[in-house]
Amino acid sequence: MPEPTDSTQPQHLRLRLREVAALDDEAFAHYLQERFEHLVTAAIADAGGHLRPAQHDLLHAPSRLHELRDALTFAEGDLQVAVERMTYHQDPRTTRTARQLRQVRTARHQVHRETAALRRSEDRTRESEETPSTDTVTTTRGWLSQAYPVLFAQLLAQAHAAAGLPARPLAKDIFDTVEEGWVDGYLPAPRTAEVDRLLSMGAVALRSAVADDARNQNDRDPALRHPLLQRRWNTALEELTSLTVPVARASSSSALGSLPNGFADIPEPDAFKVLNARRFLVAAWQRRAEHNRLIHQYAITVTDRRRAAPDHDLRRQAIDAALDRLVAAQPAAAARILARLRPYATADGTLEPDTFTPALRARAKREVLADLAAIRRLDTVLPSALPSRPALAAPAALTAAL
Repeated sequence: MPEPTDSTQPQHLRLRLREVAALDDEAFAHYLQERFEHLVTAAIADAGGHLRPAQHDLLHAPSRLHELRDALTFAEGDLQVAVERMTYHQDPRTTRTARQLRQVRTARHQVHRETAALRRSEDRTRESEETPSTDTVTTTRGWLSQAYPVLFAQLLAQAHAAAGLPARPLAKDIFDTVEEGWVDGYLPAPRTAEVDRLLSMGAVALRSAVADDARNQNDRDPALRHPLLQRRWNTALEELTSLTVPVARASSSSALGSLPNGFADIPEPDAFKVLNARRFLVAAWQRRAEHNRLIHQYAITVTDRRRAAPDHDLRRQAIDAALDRLVAAQPAAAARILARLRPYATADGTLEPDTFTPALRARAKREVLADLAAIRRLDTVLPSALPSRPALAAPAALTAAL
């Protein structure tokens, strides 16, 4: 398990929390952009009420909110480990640092609410520009394609051929979407020699490179941020977290939790091994948040640019045609999915996110796909031609099939 190392870089300006407020607005904006540790310092200063109102507004600008949340997440974990280390050494600064930790936790919760509100606003804007997908019929069609992936792939290939389009399977996950988007030129990130070097690495070597990137919070390896490396970056971060959690005595893969009883009595080398692992875990979580945000931005860019492409409408029609044929081929399975969704829908079939929450949606999807996997025939054979059947256009279209 990799252990972090503290690096000192005196060539950069280091300010105390109360000194940050003395910067004018221009210098403060430059200070925030210069290094991640500066953003962390400013975030802690803001949590403690040291910043001027104008500085607070700059720090909480919508364009910086996600980075601010990353900084507060890192600050919270770093301060918790600092409190644990000071407690171990009976350091008199423990009380003051613990107070800072409480302030940062309060600020992080507030920024989390702000980023959630910003995301909802952005999602509403995007949904207003496209056909809503939070209804029982659209969801049923989508889940049915995942219940019968081989059959749907055959139907989609036929629909592409009929429309004169080159065949392309639907992306299985967000990583497929991003990688295909790069191949199509929607993400114009150059494939450098460093990108190729990372792509050619084995799993252990890449994990080591990702660990080095996480340790150095002030710098980023640009190659790791390339669209073609998002899948492997994600896997390496998951592996690093899994390896570090037991050494760090963390309560879970997403929370440090309290140190075990008797920690104060263990030998100092063993104690510092645990504390170093906890600091590294915090750094890995910050990189995880950064990765999640980046791949989400990549996927949105690909989706938007594909929507503007000349063949978008034809491809959308081909998908709809393939889904229509899939529903016609598997009406009983479609009816099962629809019946599973109906209790959570409004009268017009809408699945409101406040009622059909992401957690509930994930559980319902998992259960219904497992149900269909248990009852479907494993040797599904696609006939040469399916009889024409009405498309699944409204909940009523499946009611009769129940």
